[in-house]
Amino acid sequence: MPDSKTTPRTAPGIASGAAPGAAPRELMLPPPYTAHWLAQGSAFDAACGRAPQDGAGCLVWHMSSGGARAGRLDFAVVLEPDTPLVQARRALICGMVALGDALAAHCPPERGVNFGWPGEVTLDGGRVGGMRFAAAQADKEAVPDWIVLGIELIADRDHLAAAGHFPDSISLKEEEFTDPVAVLESFAAYLMLNFDRWTHDGFAALAARYSPRLSSGGTLSEQGDLQLDDGPQPLADAVEVLHWRDAEGPRL
Repeated sequence: MPDSKTTPRTAPGIASGAAPGAAPRELMLPPPYTAHWLAQGSAFDAACGRAPQDGAGCLVWHMSSGGARAGRLDFAVVLEPDTPLVQARRALICGMVALGDALAAHCPPERGVNFGWPGEVTLDGGRVGGMRFAAAQADKEAVPDWIVLGIELIADRDHLAAAGHFPDSISLKEEEFTDPVAVLESFAAYLMLNFDRWTHDGFAALAARYSPRLSSGGTLSEQGDLQLDDGPQPLADAVEVLHWRDAEGPRL
């Protein structure tokens, strides 16, 4: 998985000031990525749909604010693994380390960025979103044609009359993220960095960066399973349980 193929292309987002429904600003991404702005809909679903044709490096993103629902920053990236699915699933751990690094880089230094197993992310204990995983249909011992990592973050909760009535969640706006799109850009760069760490230092190097952020405690095995005192929690099962979201996205 650490040698996941990418396509050396870039494509900027739409600059601010464009028509309603356009991207809030241009993206600054490193060469492996091709950005696709999504005016509405699910970035995760769109990336899964584009994956067979567009391949590695395809990055779909969407941002909304205001209205009757929470504002969202969603993005999803396509990867092409070179290992069987049973091993390629560990890309979610790599992605979570990159997401944690990106959030920590842009929030005030005293904020705590932590994980709920395996794909939830919190800021100072408040759920801000999480990461989803999908793969092309393949036997666990076969190499899937593609995998997708999808990130969904609460950008704002301006629609709530009393945000304090929802103490389990938080938004990027409330946590003083002045440029939420910068989180996406940093994630793209950190994802490449952490795949490089995986290549040169092994999966243990990622596990050592992921485990300290786990709210539940525990450590990761070489297979990416969570090791707790009461027994292991397999990553293969955990990626299917999205306790941090409901049908509309991250739970408030």
